[in-house]
Amino acid sequence: MRKAATVTDSGLSPLEIWGRSVCVFVLVAITCGGTLAVSAEPPAPVDRNFSAWDSNRDGVLTRDEVPPGPRRLFDRIDSNGDGQVTLAEHRAGGRQSPPPQTKKPPERQGPSSTGLIHHAIRQAWPQEPQGVQRPYTIKLPDQTVDRWPIVILLHGNGGEGARMIGNWPGLLPGWLVVAPQGYERSWNISTERSKAPDVTFIKQVLADVGRRYPQADGSRVSLIGSSNGAGMVFRLLIELDETVTVRHAVTLVSSMTTGQYHNGQFWKRANEATAVYDMPVVPVGKRRILTIHGTADTVVPYGGGRGPGGTHLSAQATAYAWAVQQGYQGRAVPDDAGRACGEGLIRYDYPAAKVSHIKVVAGRHGLGPAKTAVEAIVTEFLLAEQRAH
Repeated sequence: MRKAATVTDSGLSPLEIWGRSVCVFVLVAITCGGTLAVSAEPPAPVDRNFSAWDSNRDGVLTRDEVPPGPRRLFDRIDSNGDGQVTLAEHRAGGRQSPPPQTKKPPERQGPSSTGLIHHAIRQAWPQEPQGVQRPYTIKLPDQTVDRWPIVILLHGNGGEGARMIGNWPGLLPGWLVVAPQGYERSWNISTERSKAPDVTFIKQVLADVGRRYPQADGSRVSLIGSSNGAGMVFRLLIELDETVTVRHAVTLVSSMTTGQYHNGQFWKRANEATAVYDMPVVPVGKRRILTIHGTADTVVPYGGGRGPGGTHLSAQATAYAWAVQQGYQGRAVPDDAGRACGEGLIRYDYPAAKVSHIKVVAGRHGLGPAKTAVEAIVTEFLLAEQRAH
């Protein structure tokens, strides 16, 4: 954390609490009979702190992996609000401003110093019978255009919508960037703490955006979701009706659960308070879909299997299911038939069905060093159709 740090009651700055806690972690392990050897070496550097906490070796830190002391700084270190801390975020030290509150956010009509504008929609459901204010954040386009395409960003579990905006406005000039906030920092896919009616929420956000900003083009909506947010993208693709036009969908961590797709059929839940997908659905429309997943992801396995919220399809089976849904009638593209589209990036295309999958070789849950290249591919994917017209 290179910014000026405040001093806590203990006399240590937040960085010192975050960074030094690994020493406590080591001492406790020794005291409790662990196998760690006592060393006269100076305290471990920042990178070693990161490695000590990264218990599953997936290249990112989740909230549960961070020891209790520094865990309270997790949201500050997680600078893009996606629910996980990368090594770069760990080194940089995150932001000094506290995250916005979920239930009662301030309603700010004008842009903040960062250019972000915050709005909220009141929503009630059995988990919140009295209703709560559910926030969403927008960034208006810097370019002057008659109509604004809309991109909706959906954060990961534990993440924050406003932080996920990041550099997307710069990558998508002329677009209206919208970042809704999941209830309890999550999207309701199966076993999350949130049981909110999130498909309805996203529809309400789009309607509210349309009322507030007449230039927003509701016929050109794109979705980008990461991790738990990718699961929400799949929910929207499966469950949205014809009143919402989604042109593009991008999922970073790209596997559906076997609840969402099984027996050659897409499904939704009759009761969103459960994890039981019991209603068959035929998705509406045909969208351009790009799924992206790392082969070394230990949270949601690339090849399918147990993960958050249940069992997941493989990344390539997920792409194939959407290709078939959108008109493809052949066999799945074999794993060895992809084409290189960057260093460690393999692409599998179903052109007539408008579905593509990118395999990030050795990519972990946060995609690691490939993240910048992936963002460039996503940007080109979203802008290509716009240029064609």
